[in-house]
Amino acid sequence: MPPARSAKRASAESLSGDRLSALPDGVLHTILSFLPAPEAVRTSALSRRWRHLWRTAPCIKIDMREFGITLVTSGGDLSEKWRKFEDFTTSLLLFRSGTISLDRFRLDARPHCLRVVDRWVRRGLMYCPQVLEVLMWGTSGGVFRFPHLGASSCRLKRLHLHGVHLDSDFAEQIQSGCLMLEELELKICTLGFQEITSRSLKRLIIDTTLRNLTGGHFVITAPCLLYLRIRDLFGCYPNGIFVHVTDSLVKAIISLSDQGKTFSLGNQRRLLVDLCNVPNLELGGFQTKAMLIGELDKFPIFRNMQTLKLIDCFHDNHDLYDKLEALGTFLQNAPCLKKLTLQGCMVLDYLLISVRCISFIMTCLTILHESCIIAISLRWILGWRGRL
Repeated sequence: MPPARSAKRASAESLSGDRLSALPDGVLHTILSFLPAPEAVRTSALSRRWRHLWRTAPCIKIDMREFGITLVTSGGDLSEKWRKFEDFTTSLLLFRSGTISLDRFRLDARPHCLRVVDRWVRRGLMYCPQVLEVLMWGTSGGVFRFPHLGASSCRLKRLHLHGVHLDSDFAEQIQSGCLMLEELELKICTLGFQEITSRSLKRLIIDTTLRNLTGGHFVITAPCLLYLRIRDLFGCYPNGIFVHVTDSLVKAIISLSDQGKTFSLGNQRRLLVDLCNVPNLELGGFQTKAMLIGELDKFPIFRNMQTLKLIDCFHDNHDLYDKLEALGTFLQNAPCLKKLTLQGCMVLDYLLISVRCISFIMTCLTILHESCIIAISLRWILGWRGRL
């Protein structure tokens, strides 16, 4: 609609008492962006002013739950609800204006009909969204193959994928095609690549990787990365993870799902070396030997570390002395540490051992610079909590 006609119509609506419709298109588009897709389309029945606004809305949120489809829906009920879901979504993407790019495209669906879902995702990519979220529920991560991003990824700033299969070309697309990408989140995905390289990436989350089809190590190269979270790898990278980042990294969370049993001690130690400049570090499932000075090479110095959180660490067969020595290694090699949190670490018999642990930590405090640790939180497996 030409601006002059839009302004005249808005003025007429204002005179008739419809002050909401008198707002500029940009404001109304913002209102529509908070609505699920079916409700956004229904606004076309409000008045002539709203009739075509949904076609140029900057956000599209398509969710199967709006049509009563859940993970337990099955049989004839699923077929009927999916038919309505498919008819609506196909029409929505077909009749939306193709000349205006999207700020956000989100699709929540089940891979009930892969051909149809693939067509929806490709159509969404054609709108060159800045934020792309494709969440496949009720899948093991290998059913739906995520399509090639293509030239439409030039505006992409945030990419969130859940339950999809990513082939070997995905990493190349991220490196060469997504030059503005700042956030990448991969959850319950099957990965067919062994490296992620990006000069623009600031936030990277790899959560619950089910399968690594390459069988090799995994390399992350992101000089501008601020936040890194890698959790529950289920033994997918027995050859290690290499993190090549600069001092830009502010927080890193690394959680090994199987207590480090399929992630060798050398790989655990190497990963700690790569993260030695991180101010805020959270580790889960690391073993005692990975933090002992006498094992492997020299333990790194964490000069910038201010907070350290250890969750379910030191659950191997080493005696308590070795476990406390491993903890002491961290304390002595983190001169700027201000807060230490232990959660579910070392032992199950917290009533007996927690007193010895507290005594050991107090001894370490006398070795470190005065007031370098201002808070220590102990959260043991059986629920006891203490604070020094």
